[in-house]
Amino acid sequence: MVDRHATDWPCDGKGAGVAGSCVADPAQALVIAASPINRIVLTRIAQRAYLKVQAMEPVEARRILSAVSPLSRPGLVIVDIDAQVQMSDDLFLHLEQHRNASPRRLPIVITIIPSRLDASPTVEHVDARVVRPVTPETLQPVIQRLLTAVQA
Repeated sequence: MVDRHATDWPCDGKGAGVAGSCVADPAQALVIAASPINRIVLTRIAQRAYLKVQAMEPVEARRILSAVSPLSRPGLVIVDIDAQVQMSDDLFLHLEQHRNASPRRLPIVITIIPSRLDASPTVEHVDARVVRPVTPETLQPVIQRLLTAVQA
C-alpha cells in the first residue's frame, strides 16, 4: 500500500525548491493510452493497487505534462506504446524533465509494449515494461514493486 503522505519535493540539488515545480505524489497515477478501452483496463488495474488514477489521451497528456503548474504531479505514469505514442515521443522528454527535477526520480514510468516490439527502451526513461496482453496478474505486481522501492 502507498503512504498517502509521501511526497516528492523537487529541488535544485542544494535543497532549495525549483521555482514553478510541482509535488510528485506516489499515490497518484496517470494512464496515457490512445485507445479508450486500454485506458479503462489500465486504470482499473492501477486502482486495484490503491492509486488515485487519471487517464487521458496522448495529446492531452503532452499538453498537461509540458505546462508549468503548481498542482500535484503523478508519482506513477503508465504509457501504452502504440502507433500514436512511440519511445522517441516528446512525451518521454517531459517525463524525463520531471524526473530530473525530483530527488527520488519521480514519476515512475511503466510502458505497455506489443510483444512484437524488439527494441528495448533506455533505462533512463522507463522503469518497467509490460508486454501485451495486460492483465491484473502481470501489471499490478510491477506497480506494487516499484512503489515499494520508492517508499524505501
